Amino acid sequence: MADKSKARQGEAMNFRERMVNLLAPGKAMDMYRRRTTPQESRQRAREMPGLLTGGRTATASQYYHHAASRTKNSMVGWMVGGGSAEEDIDSQSSTMRTRSRDLYAGGGLGRGAPATLATNVVGSGIHPSPKIDYELLGISEQEAVEWQRSTLREFNLWADSAMCDANRQNNFWALQQLAFLSMLVSGDVFVLFGTKENRRTPYQTVIRLIEADRVSTPDSNGESTVEDTQAGGRIIDGVEISADGEVVRYHIATYHPLQDDTPKENEWTHIDAYGPQTGMPLVLHLMIAERPEQHRGIPLIAGMIEAIKQLDRYTESEVMASLVGALLTVFIYSDNPEDDGPDGINDGINEDEKVTDDPMRIELGNGNVYELPPGKKVDHVGVNRTPSAFADFVNQIITMIGSGLEIPYEVMTHRYNSNYTAARAAELDFRMVVRRFRKSFTDKFCQPIYEAWLAEAVALGRVECPGFFDDPLIRAAWCGCQWIGMSKGHVQPVQEANAARIRMESHITTGAQEAMEYNGGDYMENIAQYGRETAAIKAATPKEETSNG
Repeated sequence: MADKSKARQGEAMNFRERMVNLLAPGKAMDMYRRRTTPQESRQRAREMPGLLTGGRTATASQYYHHAASRTKNSMVGWMVGGGSAEEDIDSQSSTMRTRSRDLYAGGGLGRGAPATLATNVVGSGIHPSPKIDYELLGISEQEAVEWQRSTLREFNLWADSAMCDANRQNNFWALQQLAFLSMLVSGDVFVLFGTKENRRTPYQTVIRLIEADRVSTPDSNGESTVEDTQAGGRIIDGVEISADGEVVRYHIATYHPLQDDTPKENEWTHIDAYGPQTGMPLVLHLMIAERPEQHRGIPLIAGMIEAIKQLDRYTESEVMASLVGALLTVFIYSDNPEDDGPDGINDGINEDEKVTDDPMRIELGNGNVYELPPGKKVDHVGVNRTPSAFADFVNQIITMIGSGLEIPYEVMTHRYNSNYTAARAAELDFRMVVRRFRKSFTDKFCQPIYEAWLAEAVALGRVECPGFFDDPLIRAAWCGCQWIGMSKGHVQPVQEANAARIRMESHITTGAQEAMEYNGGDYMENIAQYGRETAAIKAATPKEETSNG
């Protein structure tokens, strides 16, 4: 009898232990420690599911009790698979691209966020200001200034014309805007170098923008797929890497993989990433990267796609509910079955105003009157809503989305209703993001294209660069260039001008830095122009006025 009683007590205890372990695993572990020896407690922990991680008990790691906990109630349902950049990003890029484009086409934050960033980063164009290393090249400063001016004129001859575009549609500044915006919306964009003759400029160098979808694994039908190569490498959604992870070539479809009416079956062209003899890039890959060993980009709004879509749905629902609530529609019902009534519902909309001919649809309108057939009733038509909390809720969601995109609420909504200090702080915060994107874009897009154009200009003899093709160091010295974008704008120009003067007098900044930050100007050119204007004013002023003054 004693053995049976002890067995029943053990079964009851096991049942209690299982329930506590299910509802409060951490408390269950404490119970076991209090009533068992350390050896028994460790053995029991091994037997309890969820209390063992990688062969180590719960007492072995501080993070196990917090970020890596598998026993806390708040963490038990948090199931995370986790994978490499290839699994988490590259293999999902096609889905993210199509969803990002859909939100961009639908307007709202899905369109406003990329458009706002593109306007501030690129705007009307990021313009070059050649800055060669004249000391290394062994020329004087004045010779360097003259070379920079003449070279800039030559570059603008090529860049201002649509002949620089392989499609003959956009000049270089418009291509900047298109490339950057496409990178934000699709996650990445590709640039090919080529040559085409034209009669408008002496230069044949052209660039061609390739949409992200066309760079794909052969025969993938628009899906992000991965396959192995015979050389031991891999093709990751159109980007081929060697066995040691180096990007060696890109696979580009002749037609867009999602295009239905192609003239013939799609084919893929394989283009090396770098020229085999020159080592210069043949393909520029602009992408938004967030992890090492990532080979395809992610759209700007990827992390906020779900929140933006839900906000769009909520906004559409509120607008529709408000619209329905504002409409006045009257239904007349007769409970006398002997009354002659229509077989269906009389249409209260004029024929020329009808939206649909579907007899099963009732169109609401202002002051419409419908006569219902006997036996038909309408329970509820009007919608009484009090959307007083709509604005507050939407503003909070926009703030959350803006935080994830690094775009302050004021900039995201273009509403500067707060005080000057807060609005100024938001603008400065956003300006840091703009600088980061602009620096990356000029390094990966503008500068390589400038260097490719300069190489042709030197080969044609239109720009003199001794030693350009002989020494990489000399070539780099000739290719030095500073890229200047749109200025940030000014809310209080007098105070900002005084602040700039104080910075220069304190030797914190230079005139060249201030001129570039203020409006993208050239400080030395400003001085020269000011001298010319002063001389012109003196020459145009009568001598009598000069002597009287």
